[in-house]
Amino acid sequence: MRQSGKESPMKKVFIFGYYGFHNIGDEAILEAIVAEFQKVMPEVSLTALSYKAAETSRRYSIEAVSRNHFVEVVRSIGRSHLVMSGGGSILQDVTSSRSLLYYLGIIFLAKILGKKVAFYGNGFGPITRTPNRWLVKHIINQVDLLTVRDEESREVMERLGISRPIHVTADAAFTLQILPESEPVQLDQVQRKVGISVRRWKNQAVYLPILAAFADALIEKGYTVFFLPMQPPADTQVSKELMNMMKYPAIILETGDTPHKMIQVIAGMDFLIGMRLHSLIFSAIAGVPMIGLSYETKITSFLKLVQQPCAGDVETLTYEQLTKTTDAFLVNQEEYRRKVKTHQQELKKKAAENALMIRSFLLEGEESK
Repeated sequence: MRQSGKESPMKKVFIFGYYGFHNIGDEAILEAIVAEFQKVMPEVSLTALSYKAAETSRRYSIEAVSRNHFVEVVRSIGRSHLVMSGGGSILQDVTSSRSLLYYLGIIFLAKILGKKVAFYGNGFGPITRTPNRWLVKHIINQVDLLTVRDEESREVMERLGISRPIHVTADAAFTLQILPESEPVQLDQVQRKVGISVRRWKNQAVYLPILAAFADALIEKGYTVFFLPMQPPADTQVSKELMNMMKYPAIILETGDTPHKMIQVIAGMDFLIGMRLHSLIFSAIAGVPMIGLSYETKITSFLKLVQQPCAGDVETLTYEQLTKTTDAFLVNQEEYRRKVKTHQQELKKKAAENALMIRSFLLEGEESK
């Protein structure tokens, strides 16, 4: 991204998020952000915070800094005109407080250094611990521009006492395109296909056997079951554990951490059963109907947004509940497909608003010079 002219010095943006961990959803977010910046702000220089900085730099042709090199992180923030939280659900304390405090620390440091700070279609919450809620309220109220990906995130922010204007857009990944690639060989000549995305979570000793029995029932109905790891190797391992509980064979399809390939795979499915949020988002991008398995409110919030069914919370999931939801879904599968395609276009437009709002904010006053 080159400087456009002497009269308008190159702007530098530091992006932080859960990058470099081979999570396909978070890599999709960063890929979409880079592409949107190249489209509407080619004069802006991007630097991303990453667990694997060299890999991120090569992959996206941008600068990157290791999240473990504190001095370099401080220098990158100091050189930036804007510090930006680049999507995802990084501001929550359900998994741990450590990552929440880390990201809040970046925002706090940026404000100490006098930097503008913005959110780019973030998910938000839940924040459950009282000290964390106090910190979030006081630090996020210093953020200059807030865009979030859904109404649920806005409502959680407002309940915490965040008084800044909050703009509801959509997840950045919705601006990704389906590439005209051929399907993997494993999908050739398979007539009825269902994709299943699972991850480790509380009470997995209960929900994994339920999913195994349910996958067997789908195979008995004539479907081929494909497990789709969204964050290998962790999701690959839990998929293998699930398959070991099954009577019939299934297939694990790994695409690495390549969002476009996973979207293409999902596009070839009849429907998706998803636990990972971005498996559901990818399904919507591909125009494929879905059934969600909730482990956090972000799952149910997204399913409501695209009018797709939820089979329940994985911590209390029953085989009967899952079967009943799926039977009703299959009767109305084409209606669900129509709904998801309708919302797909709406969310793509909203996701594109993120970059346009950032551009207006970042370059405020520049065009009048």
